[in-house]
Amino acid sequence: MAPVRKLVYWISKSESRFVANVVTLLAPATFVRMFYENNKGKSWNGKKSCFTLSFDVDMTKDVKALPSLLDLLSPYSFRTCFACVGAWIEKYPEEHIKILEKGHEIVNHTYSHPNNEELNPKRFDELTVKEQKGEIEKCHEICKEVLDYAPSGFRTPHFGELHTDSVYGILKELGYKYSSSKAAIKTPSFGSPYLKDGILELPLSPCPKHPFGVFDTWHSLERGCGSHKKEGEFYKLFKELIEIGINTNSYINVYFDPQDVVKLKEFKMMLDYVEDRKKDIWVARYEDIVKKEKK
Repeated sequence: MAPVRKLVYWISKSESRFVANVVTLLAPATFVRMFYENNKGKSWNGKKSCFTLSFDVDMTKDVKALPSLLDLLSPYSFRTCFACVGAWIEKYPEEHIKILEKGHEIVNHTYSHPNNEELNPKRFDELTVKEQKGEIEKCHEICKEVLDYAPSGFRTPHFGELHTDSVYGILKELGYKYSSSKAAIKTPSFGSPYLKDGILELPLSPCPKHPFGVFDTWHSLERGCGSHKKEGEFYKLFKELIEIGINTNSYINVYFDPQDVVKLKEFKMMLDYVEDRKKDIWVARYEDIVKKEKK
């Protein structure tokens, strides 16, 4: 491993808050580019980069935002992924059926989304392996019964520190193909999909200004941390991340909350930008990537 690559790898795996703070303060975007540079030379279905857009339907307000969000997505040629909660599928079947009717993918996001103030306050990582399996299995059964649909992938609720490696054995036992539950910066693959215990992990991409987190609406906008709530800033960072992916032949994978993007005027600009860059980007759902990896 080249010295620069070794340094980037060491920094990305460092558990030191001091190291993370120094990198974030001095050169965050440069570090993100250097991190992804390790993917140079990869090809993604004949394109320079691969991009997945996903949404976490965690709260009632997210479910209520689905009709508007699906309408916003309809004019575009690409399709997306929705991490959905079994309890909300039971309560709001029509909204979730529309996701599939529009050609989007549903990802198993557990039955009660542990660490959810509306459904289940207990943290996912505090559950026993049996309880974790029960959450995943129950959501899967609800999807089959209510939607006539069998998910092939999973996302850990509020993954961050709540994701546990025990998930992979559960998913393999249930016949699942992938997970999208890890921050790219903590992966051995520099953010590219990689196999973990027989399950393809599809990592979530970092914020160009905060490399040790992920690029999402909670981190960026006013309802959450508000790190990038100034008008135009969220859109600018999104474009920067997409361009880094193209220039380094990397996989870019982001998730947003429906209740946030439906009222964000920058969101349509972001969708337009992805559509305009499709010459260089393979815009893929998770299941599309899994199928391609099998070939």
